[in-house]
Amino acid sequence: MPTPPTDNQAAIERAIQQGLETERRSPAANADLERLTRQLRYREAVDQRWLRLGVGAIVFVLSAGWLAADVTLTLAAGWGELGGRPFRLDSSVLVAFLTTSTATVIGLFLVFLRWLYPQTNPPEERQPESERR
Repeated sequence: MPTPPTDNQAAIERAIQQGLETERRSPAANADLERLTRQLRYREAVDQRWLRLGVGAIVFVLSAGWLAADVTLTLAAGWGELGGRPFRLDSSVLVAFLTTSTATVIGLFLVFLRWLYPQTNPPEERQPESERR
């Protein structure tokens, strides 16, 4: 005659049943995890696209304003007046301002473009400069 199950045996059997149920569900859980991972990657890509679009618009407006100021300053120096008032700058000041502002705008665009289009290959795969020639 079989002995009635004790509390310890019942607890062990329940743990085994729960473990079996968990193993049966794990492929579905892996599929859910992969689906959630794909969703998160997609959301990240969309968010990054909007961020880059916004930053690109800001960089463009900033650069356009800066270059408009350069043109205005150059024309004002050439005509000798700005807003109806006499305007005069030494040529070395004008050259220094135009040179530094142009370099700043070009540098701003280069930094933005490096961020917008990052290099995807890791440093180990890049050829050293001595091997490029």
